[in-house]
Amino acid sequence: MLSLNRAAEPRMRQARAKEQLMKATIIVAIVALVSTIVGATIGAATNYALAVKRDKADRERDSRNHTIEVKRAARLIDAELLRALAAVRICVEKRRWWSADVPPLSAEAWQKHGGTIAPDLSDQAWLAVILAIEAVYNIRSARGIAVEAGTADNTISDATAALLAPMLRDVKLGHDALAPFVYDSLPPAGNLPQLPPT
Repeated sequence: MLSLNRAAEPRMRQARAKEQLMKATIIVAIVALVSTIVGATIGAATNYALAVKRDKADRERDSRNHTIEVKRAARLIDAELLRALAAVRICVEKRRWWSADVPPLSAEAWQKHGGTIAPDLSDQAWLAVILAIEAVYNIRSARGIAVEAGTADNTISDATAALLAPMLRDVKLGHDALAPFVYDSLPPAGNLPQLPPT
């Protein structure tokens, strides 16, 4: 019996060694699998977090760029409205046409940049700006008619001034509608150059 035990002992050792080797192989495989899953999960979570952060940064950048473009458009359009406002005030209040040395009134900025600011304007502001631009065209046309008739150097009649007065109002309303887009914050009225009331 002893000899059987001794003969079986190496086989048992071999079987135990195989069993331990198999257990170790399984443990290594399980650890490798778990490590792979954990690593992949960490990688995916990191990629997701970076994508969310990148999307947020892109949205913020797009919003900043849009705000800059709207402000640029508003300021360029407003500059044209301010020129028209000054010109029509001379007509209505001083009863004369503005100097021939001054470049003609223009709505070029509106033509170029109106599409940029239009979606951001309220319906009321949109209407005010459209009417202001139409008033600029009409004021320019009235000056052109006076030049053609040879009366541009003469004083303006009360009737002509009365026709120009609503255009003055429309240009002023268009200018006021653009103010929230033109200025970072609306300064107190005393800090801006004031135009005399009409």
